[in-house]
Formats: sequence, C-alpha cells, structure tokens
Amino acid sequence: MKEVVIAPIALEEAGDKPSAGVPLVERNVALLGHVTVRLEILVGSAQLSVERLFSLAKGDAVELDTNLDDPVTLMLDGKPVAHGHLMAAGDRFGLKISEIL
Repeated sequence: MKEVVIAPIALEEAGDKPSAGVPLVERNVALLGHVTVRLEILVGSAQLSVERLFSLAKGDAVELDTNLDDPVTLMLDGKPVAHGHLMAAGDRFGLKISEIL
C-alpha cells in the first residue's frame, strides 16, 4: 500500500477590503443581459393538519395568512427582492412593484 503524507498548508486570511486587482466579473449588465431568470410571487401561506391536508378535495378552499390588500413578495431564487400588489395584466396576473428590497 502506498503511504500518503498529509502536511498542513498555510492559507491567507480573507480580509474585509476588496482587492485592488481586476474583478472576476465586471459589473456590466450587457454581459448578462441575455440571461433569463425565473421570478416567483409569494402570496401567502397556510398551516394545516395532516388530516386536513389529506381530506382536501376539488372545490375546497385553503385560507392564507395574507389579507387581500397586503403586499405580496417577489422572489428571485428563493430570496425576496421586492414587494408589490397583484393586478390584472390583460387576462393574466401582474405585479405592481411598490418597494425594491
């Protein structure tokens, strides 16, 4: 069997200051402008017992913890990025943004 030698290595401490070198990615939106992202809207949530969950049937309603006039949350990759209110956008839902987080 080949002997494996394990030796400690010295790592440079990460600092709070940005480095003076060239950034890995330039802050140029033109570079990423063609990339698409998926946004989701969090309207509210509900807490149900497992018994109630399993008894749900077509036509049942689940009450959410959000009032009708409360703002909803716009999510990007599971993180909140804005708040707004649902609106009609033609025959679809839309979001009128009221606050960028």
